[in-house]
Amino acid sequence: MSTNDDPVLSEAVTAYLGWPKAHMPSEDESAVARVGQNASGGASELLARVEGAIADSDHLPTADLNDHPDGGAAAYKSRLKHARSDLSDAAVDALASRWFFRLRWLGIQSGSDAPRYFVRYGGEGASPIPISLFRRRTVEGGHVDEFLKNVGDWRTDIDGKIQYALIFSLDSDLEEVTADEAAQFEAMVRNGNYVPFRSAH
Repeated sequence: MSTNDDPVLSEAVTAYLGWPKAHMPSEDESAVARVGQNASGGASELLARVEGAIADSDHLPTADLNDHPDGGAAAYKSRLKHARSDLSDAAVDALASRWFFRLRWLGIQSGSDAPRYFVRYGGEGASPIPISLFRRRTVEGGHVDEFLKNVGDWRTDIDGKIQYALIFSLDSDLEEVTADEAAQFEAMVRNGNYVPFRSAH
């Protein structure tokens, strides 16, 4: 722990996220309240500071980390520690775990709100024909999963098809596609004619 660390904030961050005991990051406000009972400013101010640290961790540049052998974890921690020198190593680890979980399991990329698209193929023949389109949008740091019911009519993916595809990709009948292919599918819906995707040139 360096001399710049804020031990109360760091403890609150790890408590809020359930690090390192929780199997997935939590959002435990009551844990922050317990840490903040004797803190200057009280629990509500401490929670706001925790949320500020999380917001900073969400806005780190990460687009170049995908090709790192470790998935970018070490570089992410280094950038976060540089941006928030007031956080302990444990708090940085907790935030990095949250980032990695959201990216790899939930498909939420820090600082990005570009939708991800998935299709289900059907029919027989040499070229697969897409028959259903799904998308995941990032909204205020969370995600919304939907499927295209009709032209411009997106419905909630209540069956969790996208979530299943992200966790069990080998068992899922969905396959991720590009934004261009998603646009092609929407055109198919408008025309009522489903054909294989054309290759991008």
